[in-house]
Amino acid sequence: MQNSDNREEKDAGFTVLKQVSELSKEANMLMRKGQLDQALALFLQAYELDATNPYVLVGLGDVYRKKKQHEQSIPHYRKILEIDSNNTFALKGVGHSYSGLGKYAEAIEVWEKYIGFNEFDFFVLTSLGDAHKKLHLYDKAEQNYLRALEINNGDKYIFLGLGDLYYKMGRDADSIFYCDKLLEIDENFVNILTMVGNLYKKMRNFLKAREYYQRALKLDPENSFALYGLGDCWRGEQDYQKAEAVWNRLVSKEPRNNNVLTRLGDVYQRLGEDEKARQCYHRVLSRSNNKYARMGLSRLYRKAGEYDKAIQNYEKILEYEERKDERVLGEIEATRAESAVARPLETKHSEAGEELGAGGA
Repeated sequence: MQNSDNREEKDAGFTVLKQVSELSKEANMLMRKGQLDQALALFLQAYELDATNPYVLVGLGDVYRKKKQHEQSIPHYRKILEIDSNNTFALKGVGHSYSGLGKYAEAIEVWEKYIGFNEFDFFVLTSLGDAHKKLHLYDKAEQNYLRALEINNGDKYIFLGLGDLYYKMGRDADSIFYCDKLLEIDENFVNILTMVGNLYKKMRNFLKAREYYQRALKLDPENSFALYGLGDCWRGEQDYQKAEAVWNRLVSKEPRNNNVLTRLGDVYQRLGEDEKARQCYHRVLSRSNNKYARMGLSRLYRKAGEYDKAIQNYEKILEYEERKDERVLGEIEATRAESAVARPLETKHSEAGEELGAGGA
């Protein structure tokens, strides 16, 4: 009788194990197809049958993570790690969940343990680089990206990580090198095109910068970053009419973009269209005490001989700055010097007018 009972228990256990396996297999297939809700339903059925099965727990962790429900995914991974602290599927998955929550230090801790078992997983090495970069640990980020690159020298996400890292570190030539490597694989990466444009613009290589911005605009004609940078290039090349055309295009899309409106005002000044420049500055100043709009307006006042108004505008900039801008102080002094020269001339002209009037009388 005892043997019969044992046999029935084993058969029942085998049946449950088989059901759990079939449910997990079907759920994983659905998850790979992106049918996450259906996959979750099957994993939950399997969980009711066996709440300690590692494949079910990993599956639940993965599906919640893919649904961006990281808080729900972590306990399932952690439950496995309580049983098997070296389970690589759980270590990898929980790292991505921590990263998804912005808990990069926790992600690094579990991923470094994972890499101890899978040192050639370039995907996790790249993720480690990303996490270190988020924490501004740039040397460690570089080490992980370069380890990943040794394993796979053709992965676009490694190139993306290195390009962005060197951009943040100010290593412009290295950033361009890896960004170009990425663009050889995926030429439609608009953000990278604008980033390389920014780097060439920083180097004052406006011709090369324009090439990248224009490539970005072919893919995304309304891309704000590319339009902004392209206008800066035309300004740097002193082609103010083209800069004005590009920035007007951007302002029509973003009418409250104070940076572009201020630049547009400056370009109008260069083109001698002072009233349009004044309108741009006033639009900005109606919303904020923008330093550069005030400087532009002050220069218009100086140009018109309204020195007191110019100085008042400059002084409003200084009211909001703890550390006084030497350039603004210099422009105030220059304005006072211009005023001191202009006022004696005005007096002479006035006196000459009075003499002519008296002579006529």
